[in-house]
Amino acid sequence: MGTTRPPWYVRRVAAPAAEQPIRPASTVLALRPAPGGFEVLMVRRVHSAAFMGDAHVFPGGALDECDHSELARRVVRWTGDAQEFPWRAAALRELAEEAGVFLTDPPGVSVPGQGAELYAALAQAGVVLAADSLAYVSNWVTPRGAPRRFDARFYAAVVPPGTAAGADRTEVTEACWVTPGEALRRAEAGEWRVEFPTRKHLEALAAHQDAGAVLAAAPPAGQVVRVEPRLSVNSDGTWQVLLPGEPGYAEAG
Repeated sequence: MGTTRPPWYVRRVAAPAAEQPIRPASTVLALRPAPGGFEVLMVRRVHSAAFMGDAHVFPGGALDECDHSELARRVVRWTGDAQEFPWRAAALRELAEEAGVFLTDPPGVSVPGQGAELYAALAQAGVVLAADSLAYVSNWVTPRGAPRRFDARFYAAVVPPGTAAGADRTEVTEACWVTPGEALRRAEAGEWRVEFPTRKHLEALAAHQDAGAVLAAAPPAGQVVRVEPRLSVNSDGTWQVLLPGEPGYAEAG
């Protein structure tokens, strides 16, 4: 469906689209069991953010140099493909930094700090981040035309009932647990700004009855499909975000 309001992708173009580098990033769908189903953790990005400012999103961010470090390998437990390690490390680091949710072994441990300092604090506390608990569910690439472009891997993880979350007040101003259906309702009502990729993941989550079903539906290892949306301007001037296989996708920039 078209919209007269341009998507965030094209509102703040900082340079010609072809010149925008694509940075690796990780996002976490943290799922908390709740009566009658489950809730997902969402945060509201600060209004001044160059990427999705003021939008409600899932915790996440770009991979950092520290996510490739030996220190990270000491405190992030991942027994799968070594090439995927920094993505999973970044996912758990961002979840901890932005929302204060730590997926640790032993559980229930939280430490202060960001980046390498956070990893060092985990090492001092003698705990590890449990990257094996993440299910790799999707891979989305920001379309041309965005002020920043990311090759984002989305992971899902189930956290214990009653897990609390809080905004860091630097990158995000709010953090809340919400059912996927309620998040979609708030988006439709204009109460929340929820952009296309986030909305599509909420729709996918809403199709499941419980958090375990979300993890069970994750693609097998090595079979996650890379999704690269494209933007199209309709003849009436409205914008449209197109997915692979949809009419007009091949012609869109």
